[in-house]
Amino acid sequence: MDHDAHAWLFVRGEESIRITTGPARTLLIFGPGEARQSCDFTDAAALTHFLESYQQRLLDDGWILGIIAERRRPDRQAPPERERRATERRTQKSE
Repeated sequence: MDHDAHAWLFVRGEESIRITTGPARTLLIFGPGEARQSCDFTDAAALTHFLESYQQRLLDDGWILGIIAERRRPDRQAPPERERRATERRTQKSE
C-alpha cells in the first residue's frame, strides 16, 4: 500500500472523517467535526496495521468508506491521455 498516494473519506450521515498520510510515516485523521489527530509510526508495517484496524473499527461503527483518492504529488505528471483530455476541455471552454 502506497501511503504517500492515498486519502480515505468515511461518512456517516452528515459527519465525515478524512484520513491521510503525512511526512515520515505520519497518519493524519480529520473529524468527525473539529477533531484532529496525528499518529506517528516507526515503520510502514506499523502504520499499515493501525490504519487497517482503525478503518475496520469505523466500518463496524456504521461509517461508510465514501472515497479512496490518489493524492497528486507535485513531482508526478499526469498520464498523457489525461493531460490531453484536460487540455481539450480547457480549450473548449475558452471558445
